[in-house]
Amino acid sequence: MPFTRRAVLTASAGLLAPTPASASVAWRTLSPGLEHSQTQITSTIGDRELHIVRIDSAHNRFVLLTASAASLQPRTARQWAAANNLIAATNAGMFRANRLPVGFAKANGRVIQSSQTSDRSIFVFDDTSARLLDTECETFDPSAHDNAIQSIRMISCTGRNVWSQQPRIWSTVCIAQDASGKILFLHARSPLSVRDFISAVQALPLNVTRAMYLEGGPEATLFARGSGNVTIERFGSYETGFNENDDNAVAWPLPNIIGVVPR
Repeated sequence: MPFTRRAVLTASAGLLAPTPASASVAWRTLSPGLEHSQTQITSTIGDRELHIVRIDSAHNRFVLLTASAASLQPRTARQWAAANNLIAATNAGMFRANRLPVGFAKANGRVIQSSQTSDRSIFVFDDTSARLLDTECETFDPSAHDNAIQSIRMISCTGRNVWSQQPRIWSTVCIAQDASGKILFLHARSPLSVRDFISAVQALPLNVTRAMYLEGGPEATLFARGSGNVTIERFGSYETGFNENDDNAVAWPLPNIIGVVPR
């Protein structure tokens, strides 16, 4: 949905026990530098699955695609992938009524959204590397990066869960970085408070050091494909005060995408 501050200020609180630390994570290779894992989270609604796609920048590069900048209509992550030879795709954060990202956004050296918000997490990348910046402990210079997308910090540079506990729950997708520098897309259709979602991720043996919120509710999307016609397509459903059920069975069109392309 277009951005309103409800997705920030009313961030959520399922008050559920987070995923136990004993939960396992087993990886399968989809293509060189692209891996997928699936594990369980604690929720009272839906399939209780957390899906993770892990990307190694040594084998893959990231792209930021925006419909408005290209004079296109929003499309599903699968459609974005088919049109741009992507092997993975997810939401490029929340967006304004004009369909542009809420925070600062730059793609291939072109500034797409010039306004910087107070949000402290920024995903920056170029042809050879990708990382999550935290403006609490690092300086962000827009001119120093060819590509950048700003959104809400979930895990700080000190490893702290910075999301306040509140009473709303929803499906969630986020981007994270692990201790080895690999980038992860994480998606849960089953709703949790955002704070509980973060706690569940931190309880897993993923070595996540930073994380940035991308989207919640029915629009939260994760797509990946690999050899042998393997396809992972996950989309959200539940959102307190908007879609309080697990009945969404279709992927929503998205105006902005973070995509992954093999080198």
